[in-house]
Amino acid sequence: MTTPFPSLLFGESDSARQTDYKVLGDRMNLVYPGVNAYDPIGSPSDFSSKMNTLKLPAMQAVAVVMSPSYIDRSSTQCATLKLPIAGEFNCFLDGRSHLCGAGLGGMYFPQGSGRVKGNGGTCSQISLQFDPLLLEKTARAMLGLAGRATLDLQLQNPRVVPLVLAGQPFNCVLQQVGAFIDLYQRDAKVLTQLGLQDMLYRHIAMMLRPEAFLPQAGRLRTSADSATLVAQLCDYMRAHLESGLTLTDLEAFSGLSARSLQLAFKKHTGCSPMQWLTVQKLHAIRAKLTNADASESVTSLAVAYFPNLGDFARYYRRQFGELPSQTRARRLH
Repeated sequence: MTTPFPSLLFGESDSARQTDYKVLGDRMNLVYPGVNAYDPIGSPSDFSSKMNTLKLPAMQAVAVVMSPSYIDRSSTQCATLKLPIAGEFNCFLDGRSHLCGAGLGGMYFPQGSGRVKGNGGTCSQISLQFDPLLLEKTARAMLGLAGRATLDLQLQNPRVVPLVLAGQPFNCVLQQVGAFIDLYQRDAKVLTQLGLQDMLYRHIAMMLRPEAFLPQAGRLRTSADSATLVAQLCDYMRAHLESGLTLTDLEAFSGLSARSLQLAFKKHTGCSPMQWLTVQKLHAIRAKLTNADASESVTSLAVAYFPNLGDFARYYRRQFGELPSQTRARRLH
């Protein structure tokens, strides 16, 4: 059964389906200057895409749907928040891989960040290119701070951004934004007068630094809230087992304090978040060991997950009652 091609977040009615990946690459280069390569993954004859844009006075929104693709861009000239609507994609920036998706998170690229490579399956996404100075001004106004008051939105740090705001999935907000844009037929003047640009800037500020705006972000109000958050974090950790996640990374993703995270995980999993992450890594390595061929060593399979191999061997034996070498030997015999 063929998977339906996703719809654009906005501008679907007057978008043309494009089957020439070179044409889309040229269009992408107009809105994201610096594209070195844009290629389909798989047969070029199967490539398909749609794209539409909205230019506001201090923001550009680009909605795009594409079949599996690869992109290589030399730099990011504008601060950009890429938000997935459907599907997943990988971003490679500064030597790190960032997996993003509708259930995983969006990707923030600072202005002037270096070379970016990315790939993914069929996906629908929206990119918001914005003015960092206006974002900081908006954030200060939201918090009632004086004009030159210090407020660190960490705009210099590329990162995965959680798609949850004040306990609500941000995808719901995006769907309403898309419908609002279509209702006024992408009329930038009308949409700006109605406050769309300001609303988007406010949401971006809160998504980048939720703990600065939502005191309640450090607490979970109900058991359902904590269960939802733990499930989202577990999905995120499974997708980033080889990324060297730290508790600080989990705090940034969730907007919760370390103590709140520890309590939520203890309640729903019986262990701390880092203990849970360690167990998932061990199971991932065990699965690879049970399917490894003769050319793959225990070290080569484990080092991507555990820089300290001594700790790995100890954890593995505690978890499975045998050394990783014994698991591997059983596979080879």
